[in-house]
Amino acid sequence: MSAITKLTKMETRLFLREPISLFFGLIFPALLLYGLGSLFPGFTDPATELNGARFIDVYAPVAIGFGTAMLGLSSLPPTLATYRQFGILRRLRTTPLHPARLLGAQMIVQGSVAVISAVAVVIVAAVVFEVPLPQRPLWFALSFLLTALSMFATGLLIGSTTRTNQAAISIGMATWFPMLFFAGLWIPRAMMSGTLQKISDFTPLGAGTQAMSNAWFGSTPTAFELAVLVVYSVVVGFITVRAFRWE
Repeated sequence: MSAITKLTKMETRLFLREPISLFFGLIFPALLLYGLGSLFPGFTDPATELNGARFIDVYAPVAIGFGTAMLGLSSLPPTLATYRQFGILRRLRTTPLHPARLLGAQMIVQGSVAVISAVAVVIVAAVVFEVPLPQRPLWFALSFLLTALSMFATGLLIGSTTRTNQAAISIGMATWFPMLFFAGLWIPRAMMSGTLQKISDFTPLGAGTQAMSNAWFGSTPTAFELAVLVVYSVVVGFITVRAFRWE
């Protein structure tokens, strides 16, 4: 059995022991969408502010973005920081284990949870609220993959450079909330001012939710949206491996 396989199994068992991360990363995005559609009047009716679209349609990809950001910025950083704080990484340093393998194992576990969470959101949207399934599934899958990679790369960078669990949580949450705003959780992107939309376009979660939304409703994600996600994934991922600290 390879080292990455062993690490992935170990990280999976540890993640399943964390009920808060499991709930918010796996279950809450679909629950959030269900709550918005069920509790807010007019959420499932055509809205003039959205050029006839329904709020529930707009929020479906946002809920998926919420899940990836939750895992990437709230779950990943404190996990790695805890390993560093309590000397686990220092002990691993005496082995032939490369930091990229540890980071890769985390990506596999969190990525698997993100996929299940996204599928749950799509099912709730389609079955409960009759939101059409993604009309360009391959483009949607690519947009989702790049969004998750950019979020995980950002979270791994935080977790790879912070000394304590609390510091990782604080920085992760301080990054998470602005990301959610520009992704359209509080104000749909279509209702943002031109300036806010431009800022959102340069954030990984803003570009990611817009790319997923385009693919979901029949358009091809723009080259700019995909480029933003690729740049964040590659550049931040490279910096993460270079900046990784064992202690």
